[in-house]
Amino acid sequence: MTKYWEIAQLSDGSFVLQSPEHKDDKPLVRIEFSAEAERLLQDQVSEVAQAMIGAGVQAANFLSDRPDDSEPSSETSIH
Repeated sequence: MTKYWEIAQLSDGSFVLQSPEHKDDKPLVRIEFSAEAERLLQDQVSEVAQAMIGAGVQAANFLSDRPDDSEPSSETSIH
C-alpha cells in the first residue's frame, strides 16, 4: 500500500507535510518563513515551501534506498 502525504498551508502561514487521513497528528515537516524572507520571496512563498519539502522527500527516498553503510569499516584510508 502506498502512503500519501500532502503539503498544506496552515492558518498561521506555515507550511506542513502531513497525512491527509490524520490532520490532527503532528506534521512530518513544518516550514515557517520570517517576515523578511516573505518580503524577499513576494508571491513565491508557497512555491519555495513546496520545493523545499519536495527536495527533502526526494532526499529521504534516496537515502532509504541506499544500502546500509552504518557498519564501521575495519580499514581507514586517507587521501
